Amino acid sequence: MMDNKPEECSVCFNDYDDNQLRPRTLPCGHTFCSQCIDNAIENGQVTCPSCRAQHAATAPTQFPISYGMEALIRKLKGIEVVPGETVPAKPIKTPARGISKKLRSLVQEQRSIISSLITSCEEVLSQLGEYRGQLGDWKTHHLQLQDRLYALVEQNKSAMKLLELEDTSVVDMTTQGEEGKTQLQAMLGSLDTVNTPQEVGTTIDTADECSMKIEDWLQKCQTLFPDAKTVHTSVKVHC
Repeated sequence: MMDNKPEECSVCFNDYDDNQLRPRTLPCGHTFCSQCIDNAIENGQVTCPSCRAQHAATAPTQFPISYGMEALIRKLKGIEVVPGETVPAKPIKTPARGISKKLRSLVQEQRSIISSLITSCEEVLSQLGEYRGQLGDWKTHHLQLQDRLYALVEQNKSAMKLLELEDTSVVDMTTQGEEGKTQLQAMLGSLDTVNTPQEVGTTIDTADECSMKIEDWLQKCQTLFPDAKTVHTSVKVHC
């Protein structure tokens, strides 16, 4: 298959124009019309039809306009020849009357300066467009990073809730244990001061009741918190 003309998009083979078919250059260096780039964008990415390189993209406007290509097209259109016709000789402009040779020289010099500046502007605009395309890639990367950070923040909030619940549970169990310990200590004092069989029976019954409560508390603690480094909630948090 023959190579496409420079003024044509290599995907749709339509001539570039100043609207939907304006030439734009991907970061990989290949140029296509805006419409074909737009059609190729999927899931925030565009795949280059020439080299298959992938670039972050949400719209064709984020890629720079190929001013160099547009300048070439204008030049080609200026010298375009219809098949079968000969290129007409370039008309020789007659000097404008009333302008001296020196002034005409100054005008020509100014035209050359302006033409050179236009070319420089087009080159810099093309570079700025390419740079903007690179900035678009960087922005996409940091947006993805930001999404991951937000996900970590939400995960951390869930972990904090679990830790708060676990801490509340530990505080409740600690309070129960301290109260039970105080009651047992009081029972020791009561056992040292009993004087009658009735006091012995009552005190022992009370001591047995306190002992059963503490034994239940100890068993519950062993089940819920077997080791300070391996409590259940912490395992969930670190998974």
